[in-house]
Amino acid sequence: MQRTLSCAIVGAGSIGGLIDSPNSANIASHAHAFLKHPSCKLVAICEPNSANQNAFIGRWGQMGVYHSLDALLQYETIDLLAIASPTQFHAKALEEALHVKSVQAILCEKPLVATAKELAHIAPMLLSSEKKILIHLMRRYDPSFIKLANDIAAQKWGKAVRFQGVFTKGLLHNGVHMLAVLSHFFGEIENIKSLHVKRLHEDISGDFEVTCKEDRGVLSCMEELPYSAFELTLWFDNGKVEIKEGGSRIESFIKIPSPLYEGYFSLEHEETLPNTLKDYALHSLEFLLQNDDITCKQILQEHINVHTKF
Repeated sequence: MQRTLSCAIVGAGSIGGLIDSPNSANIASHAHAFLKHPSCKLVAICEPNSANQNAFIGRWGQMGVYHSLDALLQYETIDLLAIASPTQFHAKALEEALHVKSVQAILCEKPLVATAKELAHIAPMLLSSEKKILIHLMRRYDPSFIKLANDIAAQKWGKAVRFQGVFTKGLLHNGVHMLAVLSHFFGEIENIKSLHVKRLHEDISGDFEVTCKEDRGVLSCMEELPYSAFELTLWFDNGKVEIKEGGSRIESFIKIPSPLYEGYFSLEHEETLPNTLKDYALHSLEFLLQNDDITCKQILQEHINVHTKF
């Protein structure tokens, strides 16, 4: 019988546990994922904000509440740690967790760290650690996206021709999600060329020419939009795939003879994949627990490699 893993969350804000509740139809927070997974039990949180503490306990029940990760790790025996604090605190939390023997696995929100200096310092420690460490690039672990990646690898729609993507919230926030999807579909990201780029708070906005091992295209961060956007179109020589509504809707199209013009071709709707992204926090947790350290480290290395190209 598999033993229950003692889990803790660093940062009891939105993604930690306030973006949904135990009765929500979606599983979007780490707290909800721990509640739903039969091998996990949420035993403690680290959260300095008293309002967040009270709101979190009100939703998810009584547990250990700590103002610092140092205190949490001193008084609790934690097997799995989810880091959902603001980005500027990630590096310190990661380094602390790496030195705690009981912590077997770490699930960290992106961006991994806040600065290039922090990345250079922490990356060798993460990659050499025997712990399982996974970046929460949610679409990378989603069943519909995994099916799509397998279909692309099998050349279901033929050879990849080009991709076009649009996102908001900056390259380091939403952009890295899109880059993770592209590297999953088309291999290592070999180059990112910045076009018309400008600073966006602590992030980067603009257009980016991206070259993967097996495809290339242009991504645009549109900070002017008054709403969240994440849309990606993948063009193949025998079809097209559209990823819309943040990835909640994935549609494929196949090439058919034109009904109007002899010798020409058009596209016809083929399939709409099931919306499995609604349970993304649970899928990320399951991926972490089901896959080995080597697989998790490969994804971590991909993410670190992408950051070095910014």
